[in-house]
Amino acid sequence: MRLPVLISALALALPLLAHAEGAPPYPSELPPAELVREAIIEAPDVQAAAAMRDAGLATRRQLVAGPQEWVARVDYLRRRATQGGDSERTSDWELALERPLRSPTKANLDRQLGDIRVEEADVALADARHETARELLSLWYDWLRARTVATMLRDQSELATREASVVERRNSLGDASALDLSRARAAAAEAQAAASQGLARAEQARIMLEHRFPRLAGPGSMPGPAPRPETLSSDLSALGRAAIERDHGLLLARAAAARGLAESRRALADRRPDPSVGLRMARERSGADGMVGVYLSIPFGGEARRAAADASVATADALARRAAATQRRLEAEVGALIHAVESSRANWQVSEAAAALQAGVAERLETAHRLGEASLGEVLIARRQAKQAALASLEARIEALQRRARLLLDVHLLWDYD
Repeated sequence: MRLPVLISALALALPLLAHAEGAPPYPSELPPAELVREAIIEAPDVQAAAAMRDAGLATRRQLVAGPQEWVARVDYLRRRATQGGDSERTSDWELALERPLRSPTKANLDRQLGDIRVEEADVALADARHETARELLSLWYDWLRARTVATMLRDQSELATREASVVERRNSLGDASALDLSRARAAAAEAQAAASQGLARAEQARIMLEHRFPRLAGPGSMPGPAPRPETLSSDLSALGRAAIERDHGLLLARAAAARGLAESRRALADRRPDPSVGLRMARERSGADGMVGVYLSIPFGGEARRAAADASVATADALARRAAATQRRLEAEVGALIHAVESSRANWQVSEAAAALQAGVAERLETAHRLGEASLGEVLIARRQAKQAALASLEARIEALQRRARLLLDVHLLWDYD
């Protein structure tokens, strides 16, 4: 019994390959795909899963070979026989060579179990790659978000500092009040503090990425500007179904269930013990008597074997139910992700429109202030509101990009290194 993992993957990949021309382009805000591939391969979790795959291959060899081994036994005796007052001493020895037998049914079950263990290790390796890619994606967008926000806050700080200098010159000429100067200086100090905090958050995000994926935090892999989120041309419901069927966590749960079923069948077969056959040679009375023979030993199965079989059957049932629970939980997660992809782009559009309106209000108030029709306090309030709206729009933009990339990753249209 082999898992149809490769067949399922190909069956799911064919429709996607058939529409490869309509596949979305590689997101420009992400690092180069080859650099990501090297970072994922070098990740400790992936290397550990690769080592476990090697262990699965060795386990398959062990199961195919079986635990039955030849056993040699040698006995040597010194015998003293007394008859009619005469004493006779002789040397006796016995040599036995025996080996347990394995039925063809059990040998076939062992081979199947070995194949399933290797397939499970393959799925576990793919799952480790995918989970590492998910972590990389999250850390990268955290860095992109923090860097973009820090850049915006720095620009706003420079603008507030220049505005404070202008108000200071106007105050020295008697064209601006001391209150306006205090307000301008306070706004500049507030903007500088926000810029400093943004820079610190960006550095923290870079450090997190650097320690987890050193290749991606170098000067040659800095995140670029966040582009406009584009809609996916593919059917989101179809992508959701593909994400469920190709999810490595679900495939791993199904592989564990298949392994549990194979182990339960093997345990049920082991309720009938295997016999052992042996060859025996003996010399007695210093070689006067010689013996050659064969023997067969058959153990009797007891309660321990029945309990082991019952436990294995119950474990297989638990693993099957756990796979069903994993699928149900995954369907909920994918449904939420599909909704998030749809809603995040709509939220970004609304936030961008609101930011444009707030920027227009701030610009008109600045014009009114230059004409003497609005106070500096009103201008500063409008600028603060425009800054908050711009930051919210930027956050919504990156959130939409991240949700979109996460969906592409889960349907293996992004960073598919299996």
